Amino acid sequence: MKPSGGRKKALRASLLTLAAGGLGGFAFHLVGLPAAWISGALLLTLALALAQVEVQVPKPIEIASYVVLGTSMGTALTPDLVAQAASWPISMAFLSLSVFCTMAGSMLYFRHFAGWSLETAFYASAPGAFSAVVGMAAESGADLRRVAFAQTVRLFLLVAALPNILGATGLSSAQVAAPPQRGDLLEVALLLLAGTAAGLLAGRVRMPGGVIVGALLASGLLHLAGLSTATLPPALLIPAFVVLGCNVGVRFRGTSLHTVREMTLVSVIAFVVAASISAVFAVIAALVTSDDPGKLLTAFAPGALEAMTALGFALGYDPAFMSAHHLFRFAGLSVALPVVARLLFAVGEGK
Repeated sequence: MKPSGGRKKALRASLLTLAAGGLGGFAFHLVGLPAAWISGALLLTLALALAQVEVQVPKPIEIASYVVLGTSMGTALTPDLVAQAASWPISMAFLSLSVFCTMAGSMLYFRHFAGWSLETAFYASAPGAFSAVVGMAAESGADLRRVAFAQTVRLFLLVAALPNILGATGLSSAQVAAPPQRGDLLEVALLLLAGTAAGLLAGRVRMPGGVIVGALLASGLLHLAGLSTATLPPALLIPAFVVLGCNVGVRFRGTSLHTVREMTLVSVIAFVVAASISAVFAVIAALVTSDDPGKLLTAFAPGALEAMTALGFALGYDPAFMSAHHLFRFAGLSVALPVVARLLFAVGEGK
């Protein structure tokens, strides 16, 4: 049976979107930009969406990318990392305060200066955990385009500006080599199978963050228990990053250039607010712990877990430290956001 006209149109849109995302990511990768595969895919897909070209990412491919990303994040949860994390209580305490104050400051700006709704301001202010935040925002009354745009602008500015700022101030460390790939094909396949099963189950029971959080937990538990030491190869991670970038870009279908200009200004100012607050706490933590301020600035940066961890490693900082702090923030946000949202929105409705 031949595909219908609608299916053909959807297939063309999907192929165009993924091809454009891959091309944009590859172009950014060639010129050495940070988070190249995500930001390049995002910008080219965004350009197509703003040009009113039909773009979309098939749901099965989106789910598969979340499984890969969640499983990859979970590989950082090793017994060695947990042992090291026990020696970082002071910086993690300051990180917790930083997350709270960053969200409070950003919400204050979004609500009272930009005029965004309570739900939109709340989810747009969350410093990281992008997939979980977007998933929860989609089930609320939040303006999903504004949430995604604010989160994306903050991430893009962080990965674009932070390395240059640290380099200009002499805070970046010497670069280090990438870790070797671990695990044979069977080990990687079993790890992905576990991540897929847990991710689909988490999505089915509507766990906040759904697929990506479920896959992360399954992978993390296997690594913590010493049942797996495998890591995912770039051949899987790069397409997942591209799909993540495309998936954000397609959310701007039907958005006018006027709206984009308006949201960009608001989002850039919100980024300055969030980055300034997190930087203050990072500097205080560095003074208290006598640790590298550049490392703490990167660990406290309010961006996506995988991008910020990879960026910290590229800057030469301890990947265990980066993973622990960003995982700590990610896990905390994933658990706390739905609870705080329920309480906050209940209070808002009662007024």
